[in-house]
Amino acid sequence: MMRHLVKRTPWLLLLGIAAFAISSPLNQAAAETFTLNSLTAWPKSASESVQFLKFLELAQEDADKNYPGELKLVYKGAGEVIDNREQVEALRTGVIDMVFTAGSYYTSIIPEIDLMSLTNKMPWEERAAGVFDYLNTLHNEKANAHMLGRVGTGSLFYMFLTKPITGLADLKGKNIRSSATPVPFLKSAGASPVGMPPPDILTAMERGVIDGYILPAETIRDFGLVKPSKYMVFPGFYQPCQFILINLDKWNGLPAHLQELLTKQADMMAHYNIETKQEQFKAELVEFKKAGMTFNELGPEEAAAFKNQADKALAEAISAKAPEEAKMILSLIQ
Repeated sequence: MMRHLVKRTPWLLLLGIAAFAISSPLNQAAAETFTLNSLTAWPKSASESVQFLKFLELAQEDADKNYPGELKLVYKGAGEVIDNREQVEALRTGVIDMVFTAGSYYTSIIPEIDLMSLTNKMPWEERAAGVFDYLNTLHNEKANAHMLGRVGTGSLFYMFLTKPITGLADLKGKNIRSSATPVPFLKSAGASPVGMPPPDILTAMERGVIDGYILPAETIRDFGLVKPSKYMVFPGFYQPCQFILINLDKWNGLPAHLQELLTKQADMMAHYNIETKQEQFKAELVEFKKAGMTFNELGPEEAAAFKNQADKALAEAISAKAPEEAKMILSLIQ
């Protein structure tokens, strides 16, 4: 009996060692945690950042449920950490892992991204049409980034003025606060674009430094601009396009199942954001009227001229900087 035990024991030990050797790497792999530190281009309290934080929350819940301990999503802040116009460069060099930003904030790296403001498609339609794949290739090559998704917005930019206008000619000589995207349009109309952060708009209006500004309607409440904004000009123009970008090296280092999880959550965020923005826009129009704002609706001919001039000015400006890329993007989004 003892002889049999002595003979069998080494085999049992060898089997145990073999089992440990096989399972140990698997256990180590399962225990590895991938951390993504993120920034937003807007303050934490802004509606855009609130939606991104919801994305992080839902993605984290999904990961914790299906792949416990494998993914950690950390929000580091906004412009107080890295200026919003420098965040994509920080992403490119690996200082930060993920950013939620607008295309207009990184045109110094990918100038043609601004043309997405002219898109006639929803984000999921852009995926089907090949827009996503083309833009992702550009981000890979120029920004060392993976474009996780275009997740908004479904809204438009609007011009808010201290005095009404009847058409394009009335913009001549006016000082209009603007982000980079509408600058070619304003210049073509004889207006003077003024660059400043949105939080500074209120003081500039009160002091008469600017005659108005351009922002998505759903964002002006974030900066206390509802009451000071006397006139909201219709039609709206340019769709503010927002993107979730991940450092390409970081993305390539993620296992496939975490890549799939993040992609799925970004697609879900796109639907949620656009539905939310459209509802918010309708509600805000009601509140704008209550606050005494006048809707400055241009006549049909003037409205068409306004919109056409805005589209033409942007397309020409970007085509001069990146002709081949611009041609491809315009062919895909229209």
